[in-house]
Amino acid sequence: MSAQSTSKQFALIEIKSTPLGHVLNKFREHYISLDAPESLVIPYVLTCAAYLEAKLNDALFCHSLKTHGQEVADAMVTLSLPKKLGVLVSVLTEGNYSINKQHFVYQRLMSLIRVRNSLAHAKSELETATAEEHQLVTVPILFSSPEKIPRRLVERQNSGLDLTLGATTTFTPLEYHEALEKLNKWFFNRSPDRLSKVQMVVAHPKGHWKDNHSTLVKYLD
Repeated sequence: MSAQSTSKQFALIEIKSTPLGHVLNKFREHYISLDAPESLVIPYVLTCAAYLEAKLNDALFCHSLKTHGQEVADAMVTLSLPKKLGVLVSVLTEGNYSINKQHFVYQRLMSLIRVRNSLAHAKSELETATAEEHQLVTVPILFSSPEKIPRRLVERQNSGLDLTLGATTTFTPLEYHEALEKLNKWFFNRSPDRLSKVQMVVAHPKGHWKDNHSTLVKYLD
């Protein structure tokens, strides 16, 4: 009589931020080698944002899975991207630290999120202008008589296409990429035990986090 076989269940966590990080570094090399062309700004910025979200998802999911179980881990990755960034430090340090919202890394990454949203959901814009007679210029109209319109609108139209859609108004793609590297260097590579001298985080010596599911509600609402 043969022995009864038994099966075991296994699980694998696939870390998505690692390949995206490699892609991002290759993107920087290509971007710099071509002297930072405007045509690459949008894909570079969007890749930075994709890496940021993947890194936050990986960190929050893996930590929450280990400490609170799959239900909480699944809930963590459903948070909006700004909320993920906002709770990252508190979650991974069990409330001993929170992210410093005045620090340039946090502010630059929040700008990246806003620009990502603007690019991913680009919408047409209607611009209106009020002008006096001396501020009008006559322009030809195809298949119609010339019309007088505000000089500002003419200059705006003649300024050429903005291939970046305003993505570099606040920071360049290289500056966003730098902020991502600082997040890795100053937080992920030092968390949770070597953060006392890091200005990117704010210490809470007594902690404000209780290690149970109920205290996570404030972050998951």
